[in-house]
Formats: sequence, C-alpha cells, structure tokens
Amino acid sequence: MVHASARNFRIRSPKTSIDKLAASIRACERCAALVKCRSQAVPGAGAIPAEIAFVGLAPGRFGGDRTGVPFEGDRSGELLRRMIRYAGLESVFITNVVRCNPRDTAGRNRDPSASEIANCRDHLAAEMELAQPRLVVCLGRIAWRELAGRERPFTPGAAKPTIARGLRLWPMYHPGYVIRGAYPEKSYRRDFARIARIVRAERFEPPD
Repeated sequence: MVHASARNFRIRSPKTSIDKLAASIRACERCAALVKCRSQAVPGAGAIPAEIAFVGLAPGRFGGDRTGVPFEGDRSGELLRRMIRYAGLESVFITNVVRCNPRDTAGRNRDPSASEIANCRDHLAAEMELAQPRLVVCLGRIAWRELAGRERPFTPGAAKPTIARGLRLWPMYHPGYVIRGAYPEKSYRRDFARIARIVRAERFEPPD
C-alpha cells in the first residue's frame, strides 16, 4: 500500500535542506514490513550540489543497513567507491531507490515491492532536486526502470544518455552484478572511465 504521505509530499528547496530531508528519511515508517526487518533507514550521502549521482536499489544487508551510509561497508560498496576513485570522479552523490534493506521471511535479501518503491519515490525526487546532478547513473535494472521508465530498455552494453523526468540518465550494471562474475571488472572500469569523460567534457562546454 502506498502511504498517503508519499502521495502528498512536496519538496520546497532551497528551504528544505539535505539535512532536514535526511532526518525525514531516517524517521520514515511508511512500509511496515521494512520497518520490522531494517536496522535503519538510509538517506543518500555526498556532494550537494553534485556533478554526478549514483542510484542503486536498496541498502545492503551488510553495508548501508549497518553503516547508515549507502554503498558503504560491503563488497558492492567497496567496488563502487573503488571505481569512483579509479575514474577520478568528484562531486558525487550516492543514494538508492528504496531506503531500507528488504528481506524475505527467512531473512534473505529480496527485491522491493512496487508499493515500497512508490513509498520512497518522493525521497529520491527530493534528493535529485537538491543535488541537481548533471548525470544520474542508474545502477541496475530496477533503478533504471524507476527513473527512465519501463518503455526504455536497460542496455549498459550500449549505454547513452537518456532524458527522463528532467534528469539525464545513464544505465550501468549494479556492482553486485560484477562481484557475482556476471560482468567483467575490466569492462566496468571502462564504463566508469567513459562517464568520467562525459562529465569532464561538460565542464568546459561554452555557455549558450
């Protein structure tokens, strides 16, 4: 069920600061099932404003759920941050589609439900409005569908910028996909180098 506060939320930036938004996210109890299994709700973290934003699926059970920082403390986070350093990316904001670690009845990770994604939608929209990134990298198919829409295919192998909802989006595999061996780390480094070139080129574009 989509919570009423998620339907009615409006961001009022710049009056609504990122700190106030983070506090609101940490106090969120819209999804009863997630409140029961999470350690904490995890807001985005990083530069405000940001040149580039990375949007994953949800806090990792051994990462963000424990540390309170997205993509920190687990193998996926270590790989993502290593790739960011490798590419020399600066002014980065990192967040997730869903702010709590979703688990099944056996305590295993699961994909968030449609209503859980919907209940977090305004949180992500508010963060993007405050961060104003030049490029938003969607880490994985679910993050891509949430921001780009289901009608646009998820094609990291033939990635190109896509404009949707006022954001410039870029598809990329989730670092967990690389850790499982489904995509070569060498190719992942190449992908990060590519988005770094795009961001840097835009810094020197002449004004209109």
